[in-house]
Amino acid sequence: MNAADPYLRTEDDIRAAPTAPKAILRYLGPGLIITGSIVGSGELIMSTQLGAQVGFTFLWFIILSCVIKVVVQIELGRYCISSGKTTLEGFNQIPGPRLFNVSWLVWWWFLMFCATLFQVGGIVSGIGQTLHLSFGDFPALSDVFDADPERNSVACWSIVTAITGIFLLVRGRYSLVERITTLLVCFFTLTTVANVGFVQATDFAIRGAEIWEGLKGHIPDDGLLIAFAVFGITGVGASELIYYPYWCLEKGYARFCGPTSDNPEWAARAKGWIRILRIDAWLAMVIYTLATIAFYLLGAAVLHRQNLTLVKDEDDMMSTLSEIYRTNFPMAGYVVFLVGAFVVLYSTFFVSAASLARVLTDFVRIVGRFEFRDASHRANWTAFFVVLLPILWCLVAIAIPGQPVYLVTIGAIAQALTLPPIAAAALYLRYKRTDRRVAPNIVTDLFLWIAAAGMWTVSAYQLYKAVADALPTSEA
Repeated sequence: MNAADPYLRTEDDIRAAPTAPKAILRYLGPGLIITGSIVGSGELIMSTQLGAQVGFTFLWFIILSCVIKVVVQIELGRYCISSGKTTLEGFNQIPGPRLFNVSWLVWWWFLMFCATLFQVGGIVSGIGQTLHLSFGDFPALSDVFDADPERNSVACWSIVTAITGIFLLVRGRYSLVERITTLLVCFFTLTTVANVGFVQATDFAIRGAEIWEGLKGHIPDDGLLIAFAVFGITGVGASELIYYPYWCLEKGYARFCGPTSDNPEWAARAKGWIRILRIDAWLAMVIYTLATIAFYLLGAAVLHRQNLTLVKDEDDMMSTLSEIYRTNFPMAGYVVFLVGAFVVLYSTFFVSAASLARVLTDFVRIVGRFEFRDASHRANWTAFFVVLLPILWCLVAIAIPGQPVYLVTIGAIAQALTLPPIAAAALYLRYKRTDRRVAPNIVTDLFLWIAAAGMWTVSAYQLYKAVADALPTSEA
């Protein structure tokens, strides 16, 4: 290995964390990258669908799902800076059963990854629908995949999506991913939040009483399954919790600390970079929470009031979603929606490919029990997965046409089921594997336990409801 490897810590890379606001901004970025992943399926599809299904009732739950997981995200990042290790390396140290000398939690992640193939496949299908609505039938290959010309066109546009992602990412380094994602995040956040303001001038204006009702903590009987999926995928989902430390490593937070040592200067540098990480994580939380609330409110205000949901006819999912924008912009609303929907969905596809390629590269290393020869060896593995993943997602979109909401829901539920063990892992790494000199204070510890308890409680409640609903009811 050599000093060019972003996962290697050497004395040559040591630098102190910035303290001036302008300098701090230069070192933010990992949070924006995962925001690009968060807002696509979680916000545009799942949050909007929940709002369309239950109205304003679950607004409190949307806010909770965004805020509660940030502390766990920061703790996993703290471990990364303290140890210089990746998320899966941390998971591989968790006590419990091992298969082929690899921790059960690493294998759990792999099972979740397999489920998220359907999720991102659904996103690729959504992108295909968006491009079909934008440009019409694909000019060639019109009868290859299905007897339905529209589905053929969506499949072809999905292939185009996969090809462009491979082209952009096959040699894409951190800086490229960060720049593209930042532009995408800025665009979709501004347009979506602005749209909530514009809806106030229509017949679908959101009233203060409706917002207040949504904050009271009510739990409707209908919509619980979709709510569980929303909890797993909105805010920092299980996937993003795992991605985040990899991007922190590539940004340099751990590398700039230098190799771990007993020198007090190392601890001071690590604390400084953990402070930058916290700023990065909380700033990203503000951005994706605003977008999530905006999509939920639009679903509740526009779709719920018209009794429109995304799962009634998934072939028309994007047309149904466009009602949000056409309501507010009668003339240009359709164009605004199509551009915005493409940006939101493509950002998730783009970031998921870049992030999962890095995690899968790490997974292969851990399971195969080998080390990379140098940075280029690691990059080659990452490039391989950047090519493979879009192909797999595209195959899912083609093999299961017209089902984007259900495909996304499969991955979302798998992520929700993964949140409790991730919370437990964060606690274990905090108390057993993180250098005590950079450990959080008692207030942060308290919030970490609250966040973990919240994640466990939501998952346990949903499991209880699923079992209770499955059992036969006795008649009096």
